[in-house]
Amino acid sequence: MVSPIIIYKNDEFLFDAPSIQESARFLAKYLNTTSNKLFDHIERGYVCEIPYFNEGDEYYFVASKEIALNRRKELEERCHKNARRFWLVPANPNDYDVAGAFGYYDTLDWKRSYNYENGDILFMYVSGDVQRVRYKAEVIKGLVSNNEVSYDNTFWNNQQKYIQSKEFNYTRLRLIDERDTPELSLSLLRDYGLKGNIQGSMKLKGDLLDYIVSFFEYDLTEGYYPEEVPFSLEEGKRRTINVNVYERNPIARKKCMEYYGCTCQVCELNFEEKYGEIGKGFIHVHHIVPLHEIQNEYVIDPIKDLIPVCPNCHSMLHRKENGIYLTIEQLKNRLLYK
Repeated sequence: MVSPIIIYKNDEFLFDAPSIQESARFLAKYLNTTSNKLFDHIERGYVCEIPYFNEGDEYYFVASKEIALNRRKELEERCHKNARRFWLVPANPNDYDVAGAFGYYDTLDWKRSYNYENGDILFMYVSGDVQRVRYKAEVIKGLVSNNEVSYDNTFWNNQQKYIQSKEFNYTRLRLIDERDTPELSLSLLRDYGLKGNIQGSMKLKGDLLDYIVSFFEYDLTEGYYPEEVPFSLEEGKRRTINVNVYERNPIARKKCMEYYGCTCQVCELNFEEKYGEIGKGFIHVHHIVPLHEIQNEYVIDPIKDLIPVCPNCHSMLHRKENGIYLTIEQLKNRLLYK
């Protein structure tokens, strides 16, 4: 089957290939390697939206939704190695406050009940009084080494379980989206093929997978931005910039986007209107209050403290003029009177 694929490098258009074979040949020549080494990366890329990293560069492969969906189903039905695996995972709020943890951290180290792999998707069913699927998370590190795991008891409600947790193997997750709807309750999941209770991780497929996936749309953790943008970086030197947890809070980002939409509040650019399907839901979220002024006890207001802006305007908001950052209104005025 012919699958036209567009290749992007670091969000910039690189090549429009008429087929996956041609995209592999082009990229192999571009990277001075063989197409066989790239075929699987490209297929997983356009089917599962998993980027390919090479020497610090990020490559995305995009096909039409229809082609990607059909190929995804083919790979899943054949249990092919390139099929992204989807899991339904229980989370007991009586043991661990997963809502509080996702509301504070952008990534979590989670018990590795199965051999989760990079790119796997975990839909997290919160039991107790909630009894519904609440979170969609992506595995960003299948197995976290013991010296990397953060044993934080802040959100553990059961201290005995917390002590036991130090014996677990861990997987690192990033939150992609969250929903709170009765349509993802246990009783309705059974209408779409769930059998029994959710007592352990289970692979998702078929109607149940399609039903759950249909409720999750956004990637809440894309578009992070550092607290300060350096005016220049000297050659040969690397600079690490830590991003404050408050701007990274994915649930706050979602509430901000739900309120304002995905249009830049400075220049009014909407990426979906400008670029089509690939731009849907894309926007940066800017923290209005300077992050260095925020203390640990600060509780974010996603409407008053955050605002969606495009990457260009975001860059300008993070640059200083005479030692002072421009406000949203000041930057708007620059565009009006240009």
